[in-house]
Amino acid sequence: MNATVRSSLQAATSALNGAKSHGPKTREGKTRSSLNALRHGLSASNLLLPGEDAAEYEQHLDGYFSSFAPTTLPEAHVVVQVADLAWKLKRLSKMEDGRVLALLEEALEGTDAFQLVTSTRRALEALSSLVAAVDARPTAPKEPEMTEALLRGLEGTLVLLREVPGLPEAVLQPLSLALQEARDTSKEGPLEQSAYEHLGNMAKLARGALAAKLAQEEAALVPVRERLAAEVLLLEDADLKKLERHRKLLESSMQRQLDLLGQMRLQMAASKPEAQAEAQELRLRLRVVK
Repeated sequence: MNATVRSSLQAATSALNGAKSHGPKTREGKTRSSLNALRHGLSASNLLLPGEDAAEYEQHLDGYFSSFAPTTLPEAHVVVQVADLAWKLKRLSKMEDGRVLALLEEALEGTDAFQLVTSTRRALEALSSLVAAVDARPTAPKEPEMTEALLRGLEGTLVLLREVPGLPEAVLQPLSLALQEARDTSKEGPLEQSAYEHLGNMAKLARGALAAKLAQEEAALVPVRERLAAEVLLLEDADLKKLERHRKLLESSMQRQLDLLGQMRLQMAASKPEAQAEAQELRLRLRVVK
């Protein structure tokens, strides 16, 4: 649900509740009520990006109203502006983090360590699928088509295994021999149960060795990632520069709004109590925000 729809529902609920309670009775209560209406009205007009949650934004805005506790409508306007700028800065930080991570992954993908992990992981996934297929069917297939599909799948997996750099022949040979045995027995009739079970066992042994190899390679990738992360932070990236310029503009705008809020409160503190009461009474008579 977007912010506009959500606030419209809240306004309808408030109207119904107002019809029952007839609203606040005291001057202070009426002032607070008018500030709440302003707050929700501005919340409704705030445009959120796809993926941003209206409820999260309203909770964010609640925090700023609780912290600054505006007592006049001009102060409330400024508090909303400050909250909006803070929301945009939070959004900007996510964009910066995303860009840095994208640069890191891009740099990482160009390393030999990453290519090794990718090759091993791809072979392990293929071998794990084959083991799962054998485990799902404890008895050897009797149909020649299913037997042929199984053996061809294993042949393709062996091709992937041979492409993994540094994989010992001692891991490949038992599985290759089990495949050849299965091929030989299936030529004379249905695949024998003993050959089928032996094939599954050798596949599991190869999977264990491959998983251990992948764990070692992933551990070796950690220092590479850390080194590249430090280098990425020093990159002269055009997108990061644009985001940094935008951050400075937002921070400058926020500082101006905070300065303005401080000036307003100094003026309120210096004004006479009668003038403050008159200003609040005039605001109630000219109320335009419901």
